[in-house]
Amino acid sequence: MYNRIKKILFRLEAERAHHVACFFIKLLFCIPGVKHLVRKKYLVKDPVELLGLKFKNRVGLAAGFDKNATIYKQLSNFGFGFIEIGTVTPLQQHGNPN
Repeated sequence: MYNRIKKILFRLEAERAHHVACFFIKLLFCIPGVKHLVRKKYLVKDPVELLGLKFKNRVGLAAGFDKNATIYKQLSNFGFGFIEIGTVTPLQQHGNPN
């Protein structure tokens, strides 16, 4: 899926590409039945325990992608074993310039 839109996203400035991706993920999940189709295609159950924590599988989404915690519900349908959302900071943190 990512390879299909990679060429478009890589032409954009990093923060802009991030906002475009988040917008389309939100838009995609407004369509009835998409949640079910995405879960059916990408959900992998391969439980693992690490340091006393139990995960659905070994693949997770690192902090930074959903730094404002606006699409974590949609992202949870892509089969990640865990999703780390942003953090609380006293001042706004801007993304990487590239």
